[in-house]
Amino acid sequence: MPPFSFRDLTMPVAAFTMAIVLTAHVYNSINHARLDAAIARDQQLTDIAERRKKRYADALRTIEEKSNVKDQ
Repeated sequence: MPPFSFRDLTMPVAAFTMAIVLTAHVYNSINHARLDAAIARDQQLTDIAERRKKRYADALRTIEEKSNVKDQ
């Protein structure tokens, strides 16, 4: 059997490197998607909270206006 040379190891090294790069890319993509989802969810929750505060302030103002009309 002839001795091993650099050419004999080229394909296995390339396949192993490709597997590592692909795995890193997949994990990076998953983490990026999770981060984007968390940011979007946080933005939606902030919007909901702002709408609730506005609705509460409007309701409070309406109640105050009604009580002022009754007092007069």
